[in-house]
Amino acid sequence: MFDFITNVEFLQSELVDEIKLFFPFGNAPTVRHNASEENGVIFNEVELDGKLYASKETMPKNASLLVQKRVFKHACKKTIYLAFSKFTGKTLPWGSLTGIRPSKLVYDMLGEGLSMDECGIALQDRYFVSKEKSKLICDIVRNQTSYVNRDDKLFNLYVHIPFCTSKCSYCSFTTQLLDKSLSVIDDYLSALKREIASSIEFIKANGKLFSVYVGGGTPTAISAEQILKLFDGFDFSGVEFTVEAGRPDTITKEKLDAIKSIGANRICVNPQSLNDSTLKAIGRSHTAQDFYDKYELTSLYGFDVNVDLIAGLANESLDDFICTLNKTIELSPDNVTVHTLSRKNGSNLKLTGASYTNDEIEEMTDFARKELGKNAYIPYYLYRQKQMLGNLENVGYCKRGKQCVNNVSTMEEFNSVIACGAGAISKIVQGNPSKIERFANMRDVKLYLERFDERLEAKGKFLHENIKNN
Repeated sequence: MFDFITNVEFLQSELVDEIKLFFPFGNAPTVRHNASEENGVIFNEVELDGKLYASKETMPKNASLLVQKRVFKHACKKTIYLAFSKFTGKTLPWGSLTGIRPSKLVYDMLGEGLSMDECGIALQDRYFVSKEKSKLICDIVRNQTSYVNRDDKLFNLYVHIPFCTSKCSYCSFTTQLLDKSLSVIDDYLSALKREIASSIEFIKANGKLFSVYVGGGTPTAISAEQILKLFDGFDFSGVEFTVEAGRPDTITKEKLDAIKSIGANRICVNPQSLNDSTLKAIGRSHTAQDFYDKYELTSLYGFDVNVDLIAGLANESLDDFICTLNKTIELSPDNVTVHTLSRKNGSNLKLTGASYTNDEIEEMTDFARKELGKNAYIPYYLYRQKQMLGNLENVGYCKRGKQCVNNVSTMEEFNSVIACGAGAISKIVQGNPSKIERFANMRDVKLYLERFDERLEAKGKFLHENIKNN
């Protein structure tokens, strides 16, 4: 950790996040911050390792209290960023931004009447975002515009299956090892089916189903018979329906038959890397050849296919990543998502305390953007996470017309999500600008089952109250 004192305590956590952009492992020098406002002028001072950095900014006239708060916060964050940038001699690709959805800023600017080109310039001027990243996020907003539907009556359904065959080093999701969960799987799926039924009933009474997404964990860790039983009786025809097959070692013809029969039309087959030594190092239970075999099998079913890759894994070199990406492009999947490795809280990578970096990480993501673009893939959604290597991002690319509406609407928080399963978080999104209310299920599978009836009733009350109040 580091020594940081500010007189604006309500912003302390956000200002700490700003400092962590430059010192992600907590070894920053002593920092003192003071901010004040007098006669419409915001004054900021940052004392950093004995050096003083100061700024002043004018508050917009007749601004609402909400706008004043945003301007004050931005002035503080900007001063912290500039002080550390001068101190370290570094600029960062996303500038002073610490939020996970930079696209929201573009939508706000478009709402102010700016053109898309002006939004790109404003990102650079206001937030010090690089020219390349400003163009990327503006391109993404362009590419997802026709897939945006802000109708408050449209609902996404998320179903969480928290079982995995092994634990990846970077994973922080709510998951349990399959071989240690055999005694609870059937009970969990029975409860989950009840929650799905309750959620569908709510959706039908209050609007319309927009998309279905089955994630995990690894949904294909369970058997074909269990998949069929879980979704038996539900009709998801006419909507986008995605199942994360995730790990190639869990995919079988019987499971693909089951996924097809329940109405799914999109599937994820995720190697993360096509380097066998890397796969072993990160805890994956499959080889590159396993991925090729299962991808070929999956391609027979007519699904739209997504392939996930991770840049920065297990000390991989730029050449390693380029090899994986090129081999993926040769397969011509409909979607390719390029994640940047993040030291997530709760992951083994974070728990080991390793100060893990990769000096070639930015070259990896830049290569992916350019090479995928050359091969007719367009970027269409993006999100960021704390403690990402290089302060970078996760980007979804697709062939034109193959955008995933669930990814767009969920990542951008345009539509409500009714989420089912252990650790799943429902979100009611209403209005424009959006007001968002959340309800979280119990994370632990055992507690999810023990408190199921109580929490299902509480969830129903939450959903009805927030729809009623909006």
